Amino acid sequence: MNPSESPRPHQPAQEVSNPVDRITAELLRAKSRQRRLYMLVTLGLFVGVFCTLVMVVFSNATQIDVQPEEAQETALIRVLDGIGKTVGTKVYSWSANPVIEVSASGFRPLRQTLKASEIGGTVRLELMELPGELHITTAPASDKTRWFIDGKMAAVAQVLKQDVDAGQHSVAIDSPYYLKKDLLVTPERGKTLRLKVDLESVSGQFKIKTRPAGAQIHINGDLAGVSPLSLSKPGGAYELSISYGDYQSITEHVEITNREDLVERDYRLMQKDARLDVRLLPAGGTLLLDGKTVKASANLIVKAGRSHTLMYLKDGYFSQQQRVSVKAGEKKKLSFNLKAELGLVRFTSSPSAVVNIDGKDVGRTPLEIKLLAVPHQLILHKKSYRSYRQMIVPSSKSAQQIKVKLRTQREAKLAESPAMMTNAAGIELKQFRPDDLFVMGAPRSEKGQRANEFLRTIKLSRPFYVSTHEVSRAQYARFKSAPGGGGNPVTSISWIDAAEYCNWLSRQEKLLPFYDIRGGQLRGSNIMSDGYRLPTEAEWEWLARKASKAKQSRFTWGDETTIPPKAGNIADEHANGRAAHYVPNYSDGFAGVAPVGSFPAEQMGLHDLTGNVSEWVHDVYALMPTAAQRVETNPLGANQGDTHTVKGSNWRSGNITELRASYRAGEKNGRDDIGFRVAKYVYGGSDGRK
Repeated sequence: MNPSESPRPHQPAQEVSNPVDRITAELLRAKSRQRRLYMLVTLGLFVGVFCTLVMVVFSNATQIDVQPEEAQETALIRVLDGIGKTVGTKVYSWSANPVIEVSASGFRPLRQTLKASEIGGTVRLELMELPGELHITTAPASDKTRWFIDGKMAAVAQVLKQDVDAGQHSVAIDSPYYLKKDLLVTPERGKTLRLKVDLESVSGQFKIKTRPAGAQIHINGDLAGVSPLSLSKPGGAYELSISYGDYQSITEHVEITNREDLVERDYRLMQKDARLDVRLLPAGGTLLLDGKTVKASANLIVKAGRSHTLMYLKDGYFSQQQRVSVKAGEKKKLSFNLKAELGLVRFTSSPSAVVNIDGKDVGRTPLEIKLLAVPHQLILHKKSYRSYRQMIVPSSKSAQQIKVKLRTQREAKLAESPAMMTNAAGIELKQFRPDDLFVMGAPRSEKGQRANEFLRTIKLSRPFYVSTHEVSRAQYARFKSAPGGGGNPVTSISWIDAAEYCNWLSRQEKLLPFYDIRGGQLRGSNIMSDGYRLPTEAEWEWLARKASKAKQSRFTWGDETTIPPKAGNIADEHANGRAAHYVPNYSDGFAGVAPVGSFPAEQMGLHDLTGNVSEWVHDVYALMPTAAQRVETNPLGANQGDTHTVKGSNWRSGNITELRASYRAGEKNGRDDIGFRVAKYVYGGSDGRK
């Protein structure tokens, strides 16, 4: 085109003005569109067939064998999960483990995952038949109806709703008040068979007799007649009532059923009960009716027309008896009012004491008092005396005499205390009851006497226990560890250690500790306590010289200077050349300390008062003589001090001075030849001090 030339305007198609030509043109355009559509459909079909052919060629076909044969006719197979397609009864799959579903009319759908090993083969699938449903009602209906299918109990209900296999079944209907009914039913698969069955009532009969005859008979509240009675009734439940004059009514629930259509009764009527209204004073006793215990009430039932014996009894009261006869249906009132039975009791005691009866003080002895003739708890009590307790039963027939001699708390405690005891730590103790004067110390003329052995006149009057052996290491170790053999006496401990052990023993037995020790220092002693302590110097010397002996002695074995065999563990022939002093011609078998109890008990029943180890005693060591004429009673010595007294000889002792029972020394610290034994008062003191 020449650029200088102007473009031609678009020339529109020449309009067809003829109508026939316009119609022809439209038809031509429609045919053109139809041809294009046919071409697209043909192309789609070709692609679909092509894809199907490709799928068939490149996939593994799995044959599904649907069973039973009835299901094959309507079987439908679908791929639910995975890539695949079904053609008839074949499944073509392009994915591993596809899930398929097989369904058929009248059968339960079945889902199955095809395993890799099953792909390309034949898979047999068995469909289960859908059950048929029975829906059977009866007219009239009853919730007591029993339903049986093919001879087996299926339900007890008004309506039978039951799934069963398709096909013929027998149904038996057993409603108790109607004749039994048998049916043959044929439910189809997946369908409900509905039936309504009319039942025929059972016909039954009542035959009622009574003795005596003539009783009125009501059935369900309506008068049916008098006995004897014969009456026909349809099946059902009935309330049967029998009544006649002064006789007790009878009510019974009965049924006429298809298993029992005859209700036959022969009643023996009993007279109506008689009743008693019994009132009792005082309450709480025992009521007997014809010899049997009954509960008193305002409505006590008894046999009518008979004579009955009633008796009322209560402890402390005279019993009462009545005879009574009551007519049928009658109610009679009775009352009992018992008279108290009192007994006279006379109380005397030495000394006079308060009389307590059943927890209430009623006076002082001597006392006369009348009490109910029932058991009473008697207590006679007085301060500082042991209370006397007794159960008493007064009697109206004769006066009762109660004579009592009260014991002081000390006398009672002493009477209860055993001669020997073993405490919580396994220590054996012996009881001593001194009531004696003796002289401690030694005169200047006595051979071996030392200046600190002052003569003192002592009176011991308080009973006490003392251990039969020295405390062993094993016994002490339960309180505090101690070196050495467990059977040997504990040594090398201070006086405070020994006193603290005594307090520990007291706490084991919940006794008040004897010693007041604070910060490792003695603050005082509580002599009111019956807790454990060390023997006093006076007790120790009395035990060694006077206890169990006709007269006081110098040594534990007597007055002779010759030491008897096995007297104790002292410095014997084995100590010759090793000790400052030894006893010639004496051998005890031990060169050093011996286990506790290695030697026989001495005359007072204790071991090792002679030899083995010397012993700590309670007293603070003092060098102040007392006036010769003064009598010291149960002395304890000073309350405080850092030096304490040691008594007795030990395995190093070999001269007369140390072997004498009056020998004493003062020490501040423990040694390997000093031990201890324990003691305690039988009862607490009344003049305690710190």
